Amino acid sequence: MHTTTATSTATSAAPGAATSRYLAAMRNRGPLTIDWAAAPTRHKRYPAAERVRLPWTGSGRGLLGELLRDLLGLTRIVWSHHLGDGGEPLGRPPMLLAGRPAPSGGGLYPIEAYVAAREPHLPAALYHYDPVHHVLERVRGGDHVPALTGLLAGGPRADVVIVLSAVFWRSMFKYGDFGYRLICQETGVLIAQALAVGERLGLAGGAHLRFADGQVDRLLGLDSTREATLAALTLTLPPTNPHPPAPAPPLASQEQPTASSQPTTFPQPTASSQPTASAPPPASQEQPAVSPQPITSRAPGPLPPSPDELMSRPTAGESRPLPQAMPSDGLAAALHRACALAFPDPPAPANGASPHAPAAARSSDRPAPPRPPVQATHPLPALRPAPRLTGAVARRASPIAGYRPVPLPAGALGAVLAAACAGYPSDLPGTSAGPAATAVCVLSLRVDGLPRGAYWYDPAGHTLHASATSIDAVTTGPLLPNTRVALRGAAAVLIPVGDPVAGAPTFGDRWYRMQQMETGLITQRAALAAAALGLAARIHSDGANETTDDVLGLARTPLRSLSFLVMGTPPTGGPLVTRPIPAPVHEEVMDAPTTQRDPFDGFVPKENTEGDAHVR
Repeated sequence: MHTTTATSTATSAAPGAATSRYLAAMRNRGPLTIDWAAAPTRHKRYPAAERVRLPWTGSGRGLLGELLRDLLGLTRIVWSHHLGDGGEPLGRPPMLLAGRPAPSGGGLYPIEAYVAAREPHLPAALYHYDPVHHVLERVRGGDHVPALTGLLAGGPRADVVIVLSAVFWRSMFKYGDFGYRLICQETGVLIAQALAVGERLGLAGGAHLRFADGQVDRLLGLDSTREATLAALTLTLPPTNPHPPAPAPPLASQEQPTASSQPTTFPQPTASSQPTASAPPPASQEQPAVSPQPITSRAPGPLPPSPDELMSRPTAGESRPLPQAMPSDGLAAALHRACALAFPDPPAPANGASPHAPAAARSSDRPAPPRPPVQATHPLPALRPAPRLTGAVARRASPIAGYRPVPLPAGALGAVLAAACAGYPSDLPGTSAGPAATAVCVLSLRVDGLPRGAYWYDPAGHTLHASATSIDAVTTGPLLPNTRVALRGAAAVLIPVGDPVAGAPTFGDRWYRMQQMETGLITQRAALAAAALGLAARIHSDGANETTDDVLGLARTPLRSLSFLVMGTPPTGGPLVTRPIPAPVHEEVMDAPTTQRDPFDGFVPKENTEGDAHVR
């Protein structure tokens, strides 16, 4: 772990100042020193909370169960052998690991999910998702959907709100302040995952990166130092079943158990002579991307409780010991506080809006990144049909033993880039047309018809623009051993780039957090597209360094490399085998019943599992 100390300066309150200090420290952070004895558990529990079991699949509550399962659940078993720095087997006994569907830096999984839903089969409450037992834990009673949406920028309407929070110490005990960057990118990975799974399930929705941090944290019962909110997802459920659903059963407890009876379409490319970040559409054409209208119907009733009223109610207690807080004098903590201060709570509501939610941003608020110097252009062939990200969630895997040195068809590379740079619904201006805070570069290592070199991708023209022909400095530069192994047989590398402070005048230091989340979204979309084409991809964060910036021509610009996604043909055999976990039987997390019960009962008795082993 490496931790840096924040110092006060005269310009500490200037927009982007906390980001600049953090970036300067991360460039010179030095080697890691890891105290594994300080590692916290990799999932959170509310052991005394009432719990609702989620179906593995299905309609109604099953939709929510399937979405959360493919977001953070335990969905796969990984059979892995120990490898040396050169990728060679060490001869140690193999490991059998429980895996999750989306990648996480170091396999540490710092992100938690909280759920509020207006779903007929789910009692109104704020829930926490327990991925180990695939259940919802009741944190606090009451309808939290209006309170949460009222704290988001633009005040969207939704049937379901999923809040993604970060338990900072899960990553920072190993990576120190650098863990904050990884946590932000992992949040973006999960946003991309949720949008892909939601499309498969018919759940329309969008991502929210702008909200009143302190209010949302208090509504969730978080202290903002050990755990804090980073993003929210709003979703609209499909049309309700024409047959009236059974009334929602009461929450179960240990003392009183109760029984209860379109394909992805990418925009057509147009000609362009300069690679640029996707420009926002004209104001007259742009539609709000993250304000889905709820389709489900509910009978009129009393007004829902206000955020203040909900926060006055008690919450369930979480398992002990609590994780450590991030060091308060560190630069990551200073950056996080600056991100939260970017949207302070306004003193009074205006125009009928929530008194806490930030105002919706406009397309003109988004800064345009500088245009890089370009040389020859290389149009990419279109791949038809385009890969469907929705079907690749279960197939995606991160290889640890490198790739077979097989050339990649140019059409496949183009399909991955088009998927990565497609528009997405969020409250960051301009994302309906494509990434708003980043551009994408490519290292061609083994691509048919494309010379070895570095390129900028122009999503408007579906074209690559050459920026460098010599890239050996990247592949032989300051990289970790597993990254060198991966590059030996890889076909290409996708590198999101952006200006970490370009949006600070408008969004403050929160721009850094939003940009890192968009980076994670881009890399996960690329990884899903690669999996849909039978390829494999893995993020190697160490590849985003100053040497890479020099090769890409960024050294004399405000742009910097943000991530490093290596892609190629997976090995036909090797030290990693992944298999899906089948749907569990109902006894998996239940005590032995003492009386006859409905085998499809939706509830689980409370149990104490504070001693659960770490989950990877």
